[in-house]
Amino acid sequence: MSDFEFCGTLYSWGCPIEQYVGRQITEDQYKQITGNDYVASKS
Repeated sequence: MSDFEFCGTLYSWGCPIEQYVGRQITEDQYKQITGNDYVASKS
């Protein structure tokens, strides 16, 4: 299972996947999985 597939599975289970952007998936892959643009937190 690729990182992309792993994150897609987590998202389908209702888990947040924002923490994986930039580490295991790209912002474009995040959009493919969620349908939303990735917005980095301001913390």
